[in-house]
Order: sequence, then C-alpha cells, then structure tokens
Amino acid sequence: MRYGILVGALVLGIMTPAIVSAEKAPVNLGVLTCTFVKPAQDTAQKMTCGFKPAGSGAEEKYSGRIRESGQDLPAGKVVLIWAVLGPADGKMAAGSLSQRYVKTRGATAQAPLLVGETNPSIVLRSETNDGAATYDSIIRMELELTRTAA
Repeated sequence: MRYGILVGALVLGIMTPAIVSAEKAPVNLGVLTCTFVKPAQDTAQKMTCGFKPAGSGAEEKYSGRIRESGQDLPAGKVVLIWAVLGPADGKMAAGSLSQRYVKTRGATAQAPLLVGETNPSIVLRSETNDGAATYDSIIRMELELTRTAA
C-alpha cells in the first residue's frame, strides 16, 4: 500500500510542472482601434475598427456594435483602443476577432476584460485612457470582419 502511494506521489510530482507550463499566460496579439460617432439621442453605437497585429501581418478591418453598456457613452466622436490578447503561440487566422465579446473582471487591479463568446482565448483589454472610466462600462459588443489587406 505504501509503495502505491509513493509511486503515485512521484508521478504527480513529475507531472505537475508539465501541467503548470501547459497553462501559459496570454500574449499581446496586436491592437484593435475602433471609432464611432454617437449622436446625443442615439442608442446604437456602430463602430468601424482596425486590427493591427503585433509584429508582421496585414491589418484587418471590422465593423462593430456596442450592444450593452453600464452607462451612457459620451456623444460625439469616440476612439476606443484595446490590446488584443490571445494564445501564447500568437497565431490567429484572418477574421479571428469576428465574434461577440462579454465583459468580465480580471484581477482587482486590472481593467475589465471583454472575452470572446465563440473563442474565449481571444480577450480585449481596454487601453483607452481619457481620464474617465466610461469605456470600462461596455458590457457586450460584437465585431464582424469586413476586409483584410491583400
């Protein structure tokens, strides 16, 4: 009986570092910049977006829509910037950002994150810094690929 426990503990001790190293932190895949113009009385926030991959790669164009926000976004022209985080291998197929995103909280000191519903390994972290937390109130949004550079 003791021999079985010892072997089990030894195997677990050998496997644990492999399991831990398999869970790698997401890496920065690039920057998503979205622009929209919101009239004072309009509730729809349609956006045009560009994704510039980190390193090399063609820029992709997306259309987007903010579906839900915890507070009203300001009227006028607004530019939102997100760091796109994803799998540690850093590889993304064209159009990978086309999906719905839902707000979640990271660590307490971090800004809220928007996590992909179809592919949760793609995460958007707000980088917009205008001195207000208004943009952290976005709860749901979606993106659709409109064009990739040739």
